[in-house]
Amino acid sequence: MINRYRALAPLIDHLTSHNITPIFVGGCVRDHLLGNGSLDIDIELYGVESTDSLREYLKPFGKINEVGKSFGVFKFRYEGYAIDLSLPRTENKSAQGHKGFKVQTYSEIDFATASRRRDFTINSMGYNPQTYTLLDPYSGADDLSAKILRCVDPLTFVEDPLRVLRAMQFVARFDLTCDPQLLALCSQMVTKGALKELPKERIFEEFRKLLLLSQKPSLGLSLLALMGAKHLLAPPSDEAWNKTLLLVDETPKDLALRLCALLLETENPESVLQQLTAQRSLLSSTLTLIKYARKYGVISHLPQPILQGRDLIALGLTPGLAFKEILNSAYDAQLNQQFFTKPEADAWLKTYLVIAL
Repeated sequence: MINRYRALAPLIDHLTSHNITPIFVGGCVRDHLLGNGSLDIDIELYGVESTDSLREYLKPFGKINEVGKSFGVFKFRYEGYAIDLSLPRTENKSAQGHKGFKVQTYSEIDFATASRRRDFTINSMGYNPQTYTLLDPYSGADDLSAKILRCVDPLTFVEDPLRVLRAMQFVARFDLTCDPQLLALCSQMVTKGALKELPKERIFEEFRKLLLLSQKPSLGLSLLALMGAKHLLAPPSDEAWNKTLLLVDETPKDLALRLCALLLETENPESVLQQLTAQRSLLSSTLTLIKYARKYGVISHLPQPILQGRDLIALGLTPGLAFKEILNSAYDAQLNQQFFTKPEADAWLKTYLVIAL
């Protein structure tokens, strides 16, 4: 067994004692080959008689959360790991969108057939912890070593529009070069409007990974442009886009800061951001950062507000909708350097309330 996963030996031994063959799959295998550990472990189970019997086998390992009975996925925590146990399955396109698939699970299927549903070859590998064997029917290890992102099956890759954005963030996270065939497939999908099938939450999740998990998000953004999809970020010109590529790489790995860098050159960042996320706090903090950066020419963490709700209550004001407006005005005044200290802020507040009320 991979040494870093030695703590999982009791689980693996228990499953094999019931004639089940556990295979580590997906990201944990890829990350191991890159020299990185992972606390999220996906294991496919071959030779399972039924999900009912599997449920019984797992009882000694604590509380199990079964997700989607038809998919046969069991989630639980063990020895600090978040583990997904699943049955081998195939997926066939049945409707639009990244969820529009008919899923069929099997108790007996070969690994190559099961892994054919994966998006990229670097995610299609498996590892047998009992035989210490890497299972790699689509040469994912070679692609990982050569730093190439290649799809497993061109015919099925195009069925899931989310894979366009997954390609974007994988290229940036692992410093990969996109295979020409894969680039052509993604470009065709963008041209046909495949991204329109995706909900904003799924689009934003891929951008979140791009911004937080990569040293150089510009690699993924450049690929996005080659795919013909940079319109998602509405850059007003090529010059603005090139500035964005430089700026986002120079910005610290903080979601609001990097979103600020990503949208600073756009003409209407609020509109673009609302197309990506409905998280109000993130919208507010990012737009405030953009306003601050445009005024002072620097992207940095904003200072904490000097005036708080308790200061309004101390003056006899009752908490309500007006609180937010007053505090927003106070914070804008602070960012505009109308006051720097708490006494100065208190004096500003009293003046503001006389005028406003």
